[in-house]
Amino acid sequence: LALMMAVGPFGDTEYTPAMPAISHSLHAGYGMVQLTMTSYLFGSAVSRLLYGPLSDRIGRRPVMLSGAAILLLGAVVCLLSFNVWTLIGGRLVQGIGACAGGVIADAVVRDAFAADRRQSIYARINAAFALAPAVGPIAGIYAVEWVGWHGNFGLLVLLSALLVAVVWLFLPETKPNRDRDALQPGTLRRHVFEVLSTPDFVLYAVLGGLCVGVVYTALIGAPDLVLTILGRGNFAIMIVSVVILTAFVTGAGMSALFSSRVSPDVFIGAGLAVLLVASAGLMLVALLIGKQGTLANYLTPIGACFVGVGLVVPVSTARAMAPFDENTGMASSLLGSIQMGVAALGTLGMGLLHQGAGEDIPIVFLALAGMAGLLFMGHLAWRGLSALRAA
Repeated sequence: LALMMAVGPFGDTEYTPAMPAISHSLHAGYGMVQLTMTSYLFGSAVSRLLYGPLSDRIGRRPVMLSGAAILLLGAVVCLLSFNVWTLIGGRLVQGIGACAGGVIADAVVRDAFAADRRQSIYARINAAFALAPAVGPIAGIYAVEWVGWHGNFGLLVLLSALLVAVVWLFLPETKPNRDRDALQPGTLRRHVFEVLSTPDFVLYAVLGGLCVGVVYTALIGAPDLVLTILGRGNFAIMIVSVVILTAFVTGAGMSALFSSRVSPDVFIGAGLAVLLVASAGLMLVALLIGKQGTLANYLTPIGACFVGVGLVVPVSTARAMAPFDENTGMASSLLGSIQMGVAALGTLGMGLLHQGAGEDIPIVFLALAGMAGLLFMGHLAWRGLSALRAA
């Protein structure tokens, strides 16, 4: 289960240090190479909706095997890519397969373990989920240095093949009783409507998606900023990855530590304020210092941005899922799809706006933070107005 959870997130970040090399090798602009992340996220957003109901209908094991095989196929296509459009297509296929692990692992835990053991199991497998994207860039740096950018996808081919083998050998079927109505259009429509009509679900899902978009735009923008604009080496990418992870864990830890004493909306408001101010600071650094700046000039506002993201994402996810004692599978699928879809739009904007001058990351950060802030303020204003009317 830990491997199922980890391979997808590892693949999210493992190839990002190779993006400048990919751009050069395939004679494609860096903005086009960034669209490989956009296609991956769109594939993940769409397929996430299908894996839950499909596994209810035909079982966990065949769906997980299919997802792992699709992930392997996508990695092979990427490895053999001869132009950027083939690579974009391969990443789309990877995205379709990658999210199966997280969806099916969650379902297997619910199927196979008693309620009093689930929290412990979730904690153990989610440790792998959290660690994988942090380790990914480090492995990716060595792969591109030793083998070239094809080595990054060669590593993903090996991991995907290992995942297929492990699932085939060790994952039993944990849902013997199939839900024959799980894929019925009427059933799906009813479940989707129940989730989307729940007050504030879409609000918190979109807020989380805008912040997840910050994560992915940083992943695809950092290599160009560090290697091309600042002229630093691959070790600097490792430093950026460590700062991002540390900052996110700091924000998430604060939200967990004080969750019982502070209103969730206070955390979200504070996180969005930190993200907005830090994004503005990052923009000032890019405009005033640019290529003459040091890595440290950029690390401080980037780290502050991710403290804000860490404050918002866990709380917004918990708030979105809070109303659902039943229908949690569809709610989780829709939440993930909305978050990945919004994040994909952020990376699309990153690719279309790419100027190669160091301003791409702060522009997109500011746009995402600004939209999240306006959405949240509108929610608070509407809630206050409703309270006044009720009074």
